[in-house]
Amino acid sequence: MSLLAALEKQGHEQVIAFRDGPSRLRGFLAIHSTALGPAFGGVRIMAYRREEDALADALRLSRGMTYKCALAELPAGGGKAVILDHARLARKEAFEAYGRLVESLGGRFFTGGDVGIRPADLACVRRTTSYVACESSHALGDINQHTALGVWHALRGCLEFIGMKPAGARIAIQGVGNVGAWLARILAREGCVLVVADRDLDLARRVADAVGARVVPAARLLATECDVLAPCALGGVLNARTIPALRCRIVCGAANNQLATPADGDRLARRGILYAPDYLANVGGVLRGVEFYLLGKKDSRESLERQRDRMLGIAREAAAARRSTARVADAMAEARLVNAGRD
Repeated sequence: MSLLAALEKQGHEQVIAFRDGPSRLRGFLAIHSTALGPAFGGVRIMAYRREEDALADALRLSRGMTYKCALAELPAGGGKAVILDHARLARKEAFEAYGRLVESLGGRFFTGGDVGIRPADLACVRRTTSYVACESSHALGDINQHTALGVWHALRGCLEFIGMKPAGARIAIQGVGNVGAWLARILAREGCVLVVADRDLDLARRVADAVGARVVPAARLLATECDVLAPCALGGVLNARTIPALRCRIVCGAANNQLATPADGDRLARRGILYAPDYLANVGGVLRGVEFYLLGKKDSRESLERQRDRMLGIAREAAAARRSTARVADAMAEARLVNAGRD
């Protein structure tokens, strides 16, 4: 499929291929939609095998950001930037150049951190643009914590829907990086029984020791018997191969693009597994950023708590219509985009 055909199919407004010779910066910036407001989306840096893979990541993630904002009823759209990591990249200069690109868009795109991004990188971006979320602001708070809180409130809705209480619920967390570790702390305080896994075994052990969790090998986590599976690593973890092996009642986590294909949401539904659409569950960080930078809100806790109600509404509608929660959530987000100009 050609680039223009991919843009048309997914509804993107703009894609920028960018480079900076002196710093050897290369990457893509995708703006999916500004129908509801400026596009919000982080920048990630990864060692992609091919440039086509980086572009596909930017397209997929930016679309997910639009749906995330639409479902949370935020006055913002979705975007994403990806940088191709390589040994010759001059990191400081590269992120300053990326900031200049963001600044040139005049507020149409607002960026922040994502996979592989360090606080020092965002500080470099901040030198050349004002359109960046830097967590050095005490008033903003920890974006990772806000993301984990959003997952927790969506998870509350899931548990309530199936008639379970948080205390004693067995939850398996896949990936205990910044967001996964915060989620583990929150769930431990609620009395949940935790199992954790991470490719970084030392990290998994440190988090487990801090929250009283059990560690299992990363390769075995998906097949662990539990009430809730919480994917908090990279995407594509739910697919035709892994779904038949799941031993959980709920999937609710922080990872983006958890479903490898739209059909995988249907597979979960057929198995009777309640799925919290990832862009509903993990909206907390974006929600905080939009409310802080666009709306000037000092506190987003009340907004985050509404994730429980949104999740319950989607679960109930999916059950009544005998459709997957993924299909129902997509339809809700798309309806808000269609009606954007009529509000």
